[in-house]
Amino acid sequence: MSFRKFLSTPEFRKTAFKIALLYAGVVILSWLLLNWYNDHGKFVSVPELRGKSLSEAILALEDRELTHLVIDSIYDRKATPGEVVDQSPGVESQVKEGRQVFLTIYRFSPPMETINIKEGDYAAVAMIKLHNKGIECDTVYEDNNTFVGSVIRVTHRGKKIKPDTQIARGDRLTLVIGRSVRSKVIVPDLFGLTCKEVEMMLDTMNLICNCKFEPMVSSPSSQDSVTYRVCRQDPKHDPVIGTTAGRIVDIWLYNTPCPNDTTSNE
Repeated sequence: MSFRKFLSTPEFRKTAFKIALLYAGVVILSWLLLNWYNDHGKFVSVPELRGKSLSEAILALEDRELTHLVIDSIYDRKATPGEVVDQSPGVESQVKEGRQVFLTIYRFSPPMETINIKEGDYAAVAMIKLHNKGIECDTVYEDNNTFVGSVIRVTHRGKKIKPDTQIARGDRLTLVIGRSVRSKVIVPDLFGLTCKEVEMMLDTMNLICNCKFEPMVSSPSSQDSVTYRVCRQDPKHDPVIGTTAGRIVDIWLYNTPCPNDTTSNE
């Protein structure tokens, strides 16, 4: 039998009908399964969340069977902590139930910043650096010919702080800045005093103490500060010739009797 005659036989028509029926069944079943898997047709609109607190935003999403994820936070000291700044997808977007909505909120606490301001830095540069970090600063001027226009020290809430100190963005500190002075100060005889005693004395006279422990001690202990005593100073004590206010006074301290090449400054 030729192929053309076979196409006109009842057997062929029955076979073709069965194949078409099977194909249609597979297509319909696949469509139904895909519909079920994708939850086709069940969409919800995303509500407006910007301006709401985080707790309010979560409740609004839960009412529509949506979830949330905080992906970022920004700091603004004038803003309400936890307030929603941005959302994705945007308002009125059509999404499936269970979809996660990404939120950006204002931080609950300010980030910490390292001040990175050290003694001798130009005051103008220091103020710019602090401004860029979001740190406020007050300025106080002290007579000091060594650090005219430069930072003498940095204080935070009344305490001196180091360059690696971290404070919260938006917080305030004080820059103590040197200014020129022509007044003269008589440097006292410091022989036999401890570093702490010298620092307290010179501070009242608007002079700066620079303690040097001999032989070289890189990290003096509290005990060293008590046992080491001044054997030499520069400038030396002179009851007639003074020095300018704000000058650095170097002192050399030993924990043994003073070497022969050092003497009292009388």
